Amino acid sequence: MNNLAQAAVMMMGIAIVLATAMGAGVQVQPANAEQDRSFKQRRIIVNDDGNIGPPSEEWRRGQEEDFLAVRFNPCVDTQVDSYFICVACTSASPVEEGQVNLIPWQSMGQFFYWGEPGKLHPATDEATRLLIDRAHNAGMEIFASMRMNDIHDAFPELYPKLTYPLKVQRPDLLIGEAAEKPYPNDAIMRALWSGFDYAHEEVRQHFLDFILGYCPQYDYDGVELDYFRHPLFFRLGEEEENLENMTEFVRQVRQGLNEIGRERGKPYLLTVRVPDDPTMALRTGLDVEQWLQEGLLDMLIIGGGYMPYAGRYKEFIDMAHRYGVPAYPATNVFSDVRETHSDPAKIVRSYASNFWALGGDGVYIFNYFGVENEAEEAGCLNQLGEPDTLLGLDKQYLPDNGSSIIWCGYTNPPGQFPATPYVPGVTWRINPVWIIDGTPIELVVGDDVQQAAQEGLLDEMRLQVKVSDMDESEGITITVNGVPVPAADIERVAEDSFEAAVSAPPLRQGINHIVILPGPGSLGRLSSAVTWLELSVRYEAVMSGLSVE
Repeated sequence: MNNLAQAAVMMMGIAIVLATAMGAGVQVQPANAEQDRSFKQRRIIVNDDGNIGPPSEEWRRGQEEDFLAVRFNPCVDTQVDSYFICVACTSASPVEEGQVNLIPWQSMGQFFYWGEPGKLHPATDEATRLLIDRAHNAGMEIFASMRMNDIHDAFPELYPKLTYPLKVQRPDLLIGEAAEKPYPNDAIMRALWSGFDYAHEEVRQHFLDFILGYCPQYDYDGVELDYFRHPLFFRLGEEEENLENMTEFVRQVRQGLNEIGRERGKPYLLTVRVPDDPTMALRTGLDVEQWLQEGLLDMLIIGGGYMPYAGRYKEFIDMAHRYGVPAYPATNVFSDVRETHSDPAKIVRSYASNFWALGGDGVYIFNYFGVENEAEEAGCLNQLGEPDTLLGLDKQYLPDNGSSIIWCGYTNPPGQFPATPYVPGVTWRINPVWIIDGTPIELVVGDDVQQAAQEGLLDEMRLQVKVSDMDESEGITITVNGVPVPAADIERVAEDSFEAAVSAPPLRQGINHIVILPGPGSLGRLSSAVTWLELSVRYEAVMSGLSVE
């Protein structure tokens, strides 16, 4: 057997181990037992964000492919098994200056406020049906994704005034007020004031009327209630007392979709997209565990995707599995990663690797566009959805660094390292990693690096550590999961950077803890801090070549 064949055999062996260890394709059964349906593996779910409309009102004249080519066609014949299209956005009017906004995410506004009540504009209707047909012809599920509290209209630079009719007519239904005096830059209410307050029955009924009136008209496979767009549903301080109100709303949606499913002879599935962990969800007014206990959900989408390296996803993954529901962690970063990393595909592969390692049943991608290289886009969509197609591909693992995104509300933990804020004028909130303190840094590593090392498939793993306020004469020590990295393997490569060759073990698949402490020549400054950390994993060329095919 030649080297290439030996590598192929080893790769197949590791793939089996990975599939077992990571829980790939966990055969959980859906919680909603009213309908007889077996679990379906969804390798990749793509939410296209909905912000693309028909080229024109006369788009039927041969422009269908132009519409599909923007976001849908790149998903065909890949590992994408489910396609979600946003159809509900309450941040803008469907009619502006006499012109109908044909973007599909205006479907909810059109349903209530355009032409014949309960109908969409013919161009939007045709675009919707075309997407549904093409998805089914391609063997994909397609879901109607509904933003449960869009707040883009909170920012005057985007929308000078409120235009969604119900917000204009009933400002008393909002979480906040469009005050003459603006909210402070660092206040989450600056972003979330224009959201609907679900404590009002009128608000819950408005969304329920749309869902149960719109869905029977279209042959979707299911509905997503996107509670991360945007994550606050009650006035601050009133979330806990309204948990039951939101749970009752989800019950009504579930009951209504069950009835639609019975009438058409095919289930109408229900999923929700929620904040990163149960505590964050409760703070926004969402009692997700109660929904799981009652069997209201067919699957669970986890996270906003702004912190996709977070080990905290595992809490919701494990909870969903306890109730027999598949769980899909979310990433929302591909276009952002392109701006900050020279090899964005490597970063996105690392996200997916982590999701599988944490026990996820697949990968959910929001905002998968802005990719200039079509080959790169197609490559990712044929790699992220299975552990074995990620096997042997180089990765770049980063730590969870929180966020300073005011439109994420409570789902906004402080990071450990300085970074550029999403919102100008808002200070990035951090809990600094002081070197003298030795605060553990959590690093999730999705690949089974120990197995790969045993099989001789790893080229190298290097840990980069950036520091501040340390003289060139000062050194550091590094421990990985309690095991010291040999001093000879730690090298100072720049005024503010160290690199260290690391091995597996002690590095392992899953959650790792890295501790940085003062080293040789250190003065033990109270102000010395770790400002960044990342792990580069490189495989032998023959291994990577096999995995890409």
